[in-house]
Amino acid sequence: MSTADEVGASNSAGSSGFRRWVRLVPALLLVASATFVAAYYVPLRRAHLLLIEEQRRSNQRGKDLEQTLSQVRGELQQKTAQVEKVEAERRQTEDAKKSGLARVEQLKTELAGKLDKQIKKGTAAVAVADGQALVALPETAVFLAHKLDVSPQGRALLCHVAGAVAAIGQAPIRVGAVSGPPDLESPVLQSGYPTPWALSAARAASVAQTLQDACSLPGARLSAVGHAEHDPAGAALGESKLPAGRVEISIAL
Repeated sequence: MSTADEVGASNSAGSSGFRRWVRLVPALLLVASATFVAAYYVPLRRAHLLLIEEQRRSNQRGKDLEQTLSQVRGELQQKTAQVEKVEAERRQTEDAKKSGLARVEQLKTELAGKLDKQIKKGTAAVAVADGQALVALPETAVFLAHKLDVSPQGRALLCHVAGAVAAIGQAPIRVGAVSGPPDLESPVLQSGYPTPWALSAARAASVAQTLQDACSLPGARLSAVGHAEHDPAGAALGESKLPAGRVEISIAL
């Protein structure tokens, strides 16, 4: 083979190899692209989708939390309003109680002033019991001897009490009577009122009638109760020297 033929054959082989590489380049690029997609794009796309889903869930959780927070805030406001209402009622009750106690103490002072002589002599006592002003008078200072009729001295004492309580509005006034030892009662009273309950009730009613008729206290404010030999206010009057048989007038404010 001549030199020219060898050169031609060599050029032909080089041209054929070049064409093979030209054909291979697109395939290689396709393989590279596929490798890139498989190795990078697909995971990135998956990660992107996961981030979108996580963001959606996060947004939903945020909405749920906001709704829960709004509900809790509403309940808290409701509870706060209830607590404030209860606190306001408590303060109102305490203020009313303090005001009532102050009025009771003021009335006690007024009663003590009107009955000062009797208190010093031991024939009257003034106290505060269960938030009420209390006046106690021995039955001997109120009634005629061995009778249910109020004596002139007793009428004066009762009207002193009425004068102190007349200006305190419509506060109820309860008249109670405590009986002394039965063997000290007169036979006349014992025959008409055979039990301490009956006698004490009659005495209380007589005093209430006098407060209405002679001392001008409205009957609607008055009530009368007999305690027999029992004394509900005895503890409040513990310092007094009054005998067992007595009349007790309580004023509730």
